[in-house]
Amino acid sequence: MSLRLSSAPLDDDDLLREILLRLPPQPSSLPRASIVCTRWRNVVSDPQFLGRFRQHHRKPPLLGFFKKDGGGRQVFTPVLGSPDRIPTTRFPVPRSCKSYDHWEFLGCRHGLAVLINDRGREAVVWDPLIGKHHRVPFPPGLCNGSITHNFLLWHAELMCTDAEDGHVHGDCFAAPFKLILMCQGQTHAFACMYSSVSGVWGNVISIAITFGVLSRPGVLVGNAVYWLLRGGGGVLVFDTERQSLGVIDKPTDAHGTDSWSFQLLRTSDDACLGLVVLSKLSIRLWKRQSNSSGVTEWVLLQKTIQLEGLPSTEKV
Repeated sequence: MSLRLSSAPLDDDDLLREILLRLPPQPSSLPRASIVCTRWRNVVSDPQFLGRFRQHHRKPPLLGFFKKDGGGRQVFTPVLGSPDRIPTTRFPVPRSCKSYDHWEFLGCRHGLAVLINDRGREAVVWDPLIGKHHRVPFPPGLCNGSITHNFLLWHAELMCTDAEDGHVHGDCFAAPFKLILMCQGQTHAFACMYSSVSGVWGNVISIAITFGVLSRPGVLVGNAVYWLLRGGGGVLVFDTERQSLGVIDKPTDAHGTDSWSFQLLRTSDDACLGLVVLSKLSIRLWKRQSNSSGVTEWVLLQKTIQLEGLPSTEKV
């Protein structure tokens, strides 16, 4: 009677995929696995496996950040050590179609960066990992001198249309997206939305504002983007479905030392708009939700952090 020996675990292609799927999501993991043998290289280079790998890990590690060099150019600065360190030259910023480059980074979501060139009147949606970008000329209503010469601040936000349905980092560039461009003028805020599906901008809309917009990225909650206004001026909101601009008052009892004491966020439990306020020796959290009558209002959560008694950070 002879015994049949089972094959080694790594000889089973299905089991090998499950093992390689659980490699850490570091930049060096799959390249190093690919040099083991031809069979492993075929597995880790398969598009279906790469999709499952991104789905399994959901979010990649932070590779680095972009900052301006002495010449005003945006340059990638890596933060990881060897063997995961990405060379600075790996992510060159797309060049402008014009004779000058004056890029400003205005946002990043789901691995896609949004840049604008105010002088060249264009925005770029860029995927640094695959080196592809989508150029979007400014909407005609924002290109005439009577408006743009009075702009003080630009904001741009990106929405992946499938972000709530099995969305993973790395698949964004091939998916439809919406780009919201918002500009603050002397007395008004202007906004317009671009759809990659239709390839056209919507109407330019405006609203009178008394306070300026803080130079912070907007917060995307559902189908709306929110920006904080200075000096207790409330929250500027752009509704992407109605394509409308509005202003929401802050909670009446939310008091901070200055504009920088306020921070918008999206709550992790139910994806509502939240507001964090630093006030003297405490941090308080509000959430915007509907009450029993269906009216949306700010609700103070029972999450007040007392800063009294925390160890001092002063050096002695």
